[in-house]
Amino acid sequence: MARLPKMPDFPEWLRSDAVRHEAKKLWSQLPRRRDPAKARGVLEQLITNPLMKVVWDQLFRKSLVHPEGFFHPARLTNASNAVALREEALILRKKGGEQNRGDADLLEFEARFIEVRPDEPADPRWDEQHRAAQLFLSGAYRAALNTEPQLVSDIQTEKRKLQSAAKTLRRLAKENEIYAEELRNIASNFDEKSIKSINDPWLVTRKRGDLRRKTFVGKLSYATHLLFKTPVHSAIANVTNVVFCTIGLASKQHGATPITGETVREMLRLNPPRIRPTFGRSVMPLIETRMRELEQKLWGSRS
Repeated sequence: MARLPKMPDFPEWLRSDAVRHEAKKLWSQLPRRRDPAKARGVLEQLITNPLMKVVWDQLFRKSLVHPEGFFHPARLTNASNAVALREEALILRKKGGEQNRGDADLLEFEARFIEVRPDEPADPRWDEQHRAAQLFLSGAYRAALNTEPQLVSDIQTEKRKLQSAAKTLRRLAKENEIYAEELRNIASNFDEKSIKSINDPWLVTRKRGDLRRKTFVGKLSYATHLLFKTPVHSAIANVTNVVFCTIGLASKQHGATPITGETVREMLRLNPPRIRPTFGRSVMPLIETRMRELEQKLWGSRS
């Protein structure tokens, strides 16, 4: 195994012990990376570049309405995700319209469902905001190590091939009783692999501009939305500038010109995060049954 290089000193402005802990963990894994030199360069800049001070200030910015809370609160627990779902439902109700009201009802039901579920165990040393910051750092780091563009057309071609193979396997299963079950299992596996959204924000629809930077922005925006239920465009722009302008990952055809939050917004314009429920109306009876089971398990009968 390659020798672990000396880790850079943490700057004074990186005050979060949780983020420092995550950085140390990622640094210890450098020798296992496919390209340790590239990984080291990326991680070193994400730790020390002064632009990251702005990013951490944004993610730890206190709320003006709720002084104990944050302007971009983390959404990692079931309780905080339920709050976010109800906020999204309120937005849809204000927009009006039958479709929006129906989706708002589903979002509120989804909130009720998840808030009674127990959370996965988490490191007790860090609160929710600091754990989200850890995941933001690791997400940015891993996205920077994998910026090869994925074209929507390639995904569509792959899906058609997998679906065709699954169809052939099911036909063969009907003709071969001995291996029928195994063939059907493989076919189901192909079906699962073919269910890949072409609306993912990192997928490239047009071969224009710096595709690697667009891919990075899309991946980081997706991760950020999962963590905070909002893309935080300015933070994504600053991290992108750290990765591409400082480390030189921009393509030869396109310079490493710094971008802004508005640039990020424009990059994501074709695939913006949408306020829509995860649950469909067809699964509502099953979910209602499951929710009653969870409530009974957690609190017992209320009668």
